[in-house]
Amino acid sequence: MKIGFPIWYGYGDKLTRMISEAASVGFSYVEISLDYPWPFRGRYALEEVIDKALDVGLSIAFHAPWRDIRLASPIEEVREASVKAFKRFLDEISKHPCDYVVVHLSSDQAIDRIPEIRNEYVNSAVKSIKEIKSIGDLSGLRIVFENVREDVVTFKQIISKADSEVCLDVSHAICLAARNSKKNRLDEEVKAWIGELKDRIRVIHFSGLKFIGNWVKDHILVRKDDRYLKLVKSELENLRVENFLLEVFEDPDRGEVYPSQLREVVEFLKR
Repeated sequence: MKIGFPIWYGYGDKLTRMISEAASVGFSYVEISLDYPWPFRGRYALEEVIDKALDVGLSIAFHAPWRDIRLASPIEEVREASVKAFKRFLDEISKHPCDYVVVHLSSDQAIDRIPEIRNEYVNSAVKSIKEIKSIGDLSGLRIVFENVREDVVTFKQIISKADSEVCLDVSHAICLAARNSKKNRLDEEVKAWIGELKDRIRVIHFSGLKFIGNWVKDHILVRKDDRYLKLVKSELENLRVENFLLEVFEDPDRGEVYPSQLREVVEFLKR
């Protein structure tokens, strides 16, 4: 199982340091987030970032763009425009061999509050997945789909209908459960997600969490003794996970997270 560190355009002049440090700490790959202006242009050339990662012995994966992209919108014109934009992104990165491309299925519609549009959401998501998978197959890209706002029943329905591989974002699952007043049974919720999707999970996203009432902030620095990290690690032997991303960006005490701060977590996952 490869262990990854996230890279995004916002690191700016620190990009080279982040990549070099990730390799020295023991990470296997970097997941590059395609925040605009990547992959089309930018002061920091995407090709140079990729070359740097490869030069220090890291493989790469891509996090597909999600801002302004609404692949599960029940409004067909919005969904079609999102798929059209998505094709441009995939065409641009297809020349770079990568472990995977992870994709959010999303809509700004209130599917959790208006049950009558749930089926439209599911159908739109399935339609977009099939179109994106077709593009990925032609380009030689492995596409995995990540849970964001969907509950486990809805997400499993989408993935099963589209026959797709999954990136399980454990932190997203916990955040959703906490918001839905299930804070006292988060362990069970995590196990439920793993149990329902275990045959399809190929990538895991994991981060530390900060609980504030029923609100949860993710992408926080995680420690090796994190209870949910231990829980997920205990389940790995029953899964076919190929990539495990420590999707952390923020240290509440020090600002940005550097790969060296995750050395112990990397070592723990490798045991």
